[in-house]
Amino acid sequence: MQDIKPLLVFSAVLEHGSMHAAAAALGMTPSAVSQHISRLEALHGVKLLQRSTRRLIPTDAGLSIGSYCRRLQQTLADTQQALDNLKTEAAGEVRITLTSSLIHAPAWQSAFKRLQHEFPAIRPVLHLNDHLADLQQESFDIALRGGDTALDAPDLIARPLAVWPWRICAAPAYLDAHEPITEPEALHRHRWINRLPIHVLMRRGVETYPLHIDNSLYCNQLSAVHTLTLGGFGLSLQLAGEISTALAEGSLQTVLPEWTLPTVSLYAVTSYRVQSAKTEAVLRVLQQSFAAAQTAAP
Repeated sequence: MQDIKPLLVFSAVLEHGSMHAAAAALGMTPSAVSQHISRLEALHGVKLLQRSTRRLIPTDAGLSIGSYCRRLQQTLADTQQALDNLKTEAAGEVRITLTSSLIHAPAWQSAFKRLQHEFPAIRPVLHLNDHLADLQQESFDIALRGGDTALDAPDLIARPLAVWPWRICAAPAYLDAHEPITEPEALHRHRWINRLPIHVLMRRGVETYPLHIDNSLYCNQLSAVHTLTLGGFGLSLQLAGEISTALAEGSLQTVLPEWTLPTVSLYAVTSYRVQSAKTEAVLRVLQQSFAAAQTAAP
């Protein structure tokens, strides 16, 4: 088998942008990095880099071979991680980022209880954040994300957890104190609470109604929307999986339940496909708990 080290060195040069930066990352000298690249070019008779005094620019051949080199680097890293997992127990800190409203979801609470019971050596560290977190820059192990943005970055691995529909909801006290809502047009005459303007398409059979609510009480945190809705301050749009307990207890009611709204797909997202034993354990519990909650939903 041919030596793969020059391929890995070339991948590092592309990643870091210079011989010196790649050398620092690899623990080598810039001269050794340069020799590996020269050897690779000589061996295959192609020029991979255009060198200048200020920067390195990959040639077309360099760009083409670079994608394979990065894949090789990732495969080796995954293999090493898999080997490490065989001798690593499910213990230690796991950093999880999730939206502030997801904390109310029975599926999440069930998963959290299971983790405490089945894996007491795992220490979940929760970061409630309603903005899209950067897993690599912020060193998160798992991000719970909903919607299309979960799949935006090609280097992230998204594991499906659930598909939840939006619900228009309000506290019974609010509904009792205001005019009845029998048609979508009446929604515009009520107070709303939200983090973002509402633009959704409602459906009832073959009928459709585009609902646009721009003027509402603004909250920068989704959990505040949930709390204020429970307090009777107005209507809000919330995910069915996050309010199922409140609906079952009667502290919230669905408005216009005969109308359906769009759904949101929820994922557990990680930076790499192969994970440590502790992260794999958390992912497994999350997937099982959310699947069970989805099956039990009416």
